Amino acid sequence: MIKMRCVRNFFCILSCLICGMGICAQEGTYGLEHTDVLKLRIGYARQVDTYLSPMAYSGLQYGLGNEWWQPFRQDTKLGRDGKLANWGHVGRVDIAAFNYTSTARSNSFSGAQGAAGWGAFYCWRWIDDRLKVHVGPYLEGRLVIRNHSGNVNKPLSFDIALDAMAMGGLSWSFYGKKTSYRLNYLIRTNLIGLDFLPEYWESYYEISTGVPGNARCSGHWNHHTIIHELTLDMQFPHSTWRIGAEHEMTDYGTANQHFSRNQISLVIGCIWKYRLKPNSRL
Repeated sequence: MIKMRCVRNFFCILSCLICGMGICAQEGTYGLEHTDVLKLRIGYARQVDTYLSPMAYSGLQYGLGNEWWQPFRQDTKLGRDGKLANWGHVGRVDIAAFNYTSTARSNSFSGAQGAAGWGAFYCWRWIDDRLKVHVGPYLEGRLVIRNHSGNVNKPLSFDIALDAMAMGGLSWSFYGKKTSYRLNYLIRTNLIGLDFLPEYWESYYEISTGVPGNARCSGHWNHHTIIHELTLDMQFPHSTWRIGAEHEMTDYGTANQHFSRNQISLVIGCIWKYRLKPNSRL
């Protein structure tokens, strides 16, 4: 009996390590259920950056992202049946690399981007939790670095933004004999925040000597961002997968400069759920 339990615990720990969790919840009191989604993205984008070039550039982007969903803690009165009973929160981290070329194929943009955000949401549930709708606030920071291979005086450009956003989502679950599926639509858009614009005539060596760009308050009157995605989650007996598409539209600038990005990506991901045992020894 003791040997069988040791073998079972060994395989439990091994499976958790393979999944990348590093922690295994054993018998006893379990904590909240966490949902984690690891995603790969490949997509096509069209980029306009008049600080670097008056021409539009387009090409491929490759990205990696992770997001996690969970309800608020349930070990308090507010969490169990109070004001936080239907509230949850979500966090995201995304990184990507890209290479865009001009329509004449004479020059290229290459670079990288990263984004991280966190939000809280209220969830409504109907039809035995199969239909869910959530709405809430979301805070996101974004950095994009572009290099123009043919521009000597202005080889680099930066997108820097911090946005308070509104987010929402709709999901519908349906089931097979040994499988289950969930169709999701998620959207978020900026409301108000901060962004950074370089001076149009400013070059990279002027930046190093202290000539500043323009940090300004941003919102829908001068900076538009909409990110939405349609995905299908497929749960099989031993694994759960996600496939879908993500679309981002960003447009902002001034009377002298215009920046925009329009990209659509194929998303493939792996989903797993886990619980952590609170107050357990390391």
